Amino acid sequence: MKPIKNCFRYADSVDILLMLVGMVMAMANGAVLPAMVIVFGDMTDNFTFEFSNTTLGEEMTRYAVYYSIMGGVVLFAAYMQVAFWTLAAGRQVKRLRKLFFHSIIKQDIGWFDVNETGQLNTRLTE
Repeated sequence: MKPIKNCFRYADSVDILLMLVGMVMAMANGAVLPAMVIVFGDMTDNFTFEFSNTTLGEEMTRYAVYYSIMGGVVLFAAYMQVAFWTLAAGRQVKRLRKLFFHSIIKQDIGWFDVNETGQLNTRLTE
């Protein structure tokens, strides 16, 4: 079995940084769901207490603000997670295609007689 670092052998330090930031954003995105469960539990516990209508309304407004903040965190973290991972993947694919193109250019002229031009274009775009 090959080591895991072979998967990232075309990643430079910027790509690794982008992936790490994307991973942190993924953790932030994943941490919000348990927080929502806790806030929901606290909110439902407040229904069992004897509150006046204004006090209950203030409590529910507070929980609505909590949910809005958590929703904003999810939107931001999920977008940044996907953006950073997509950017890192695009940079690595660009580097890989460039290396593939240079390896094609270094081939002997007879190699181009055997392989069709359209086939090379297909390989570069896949």
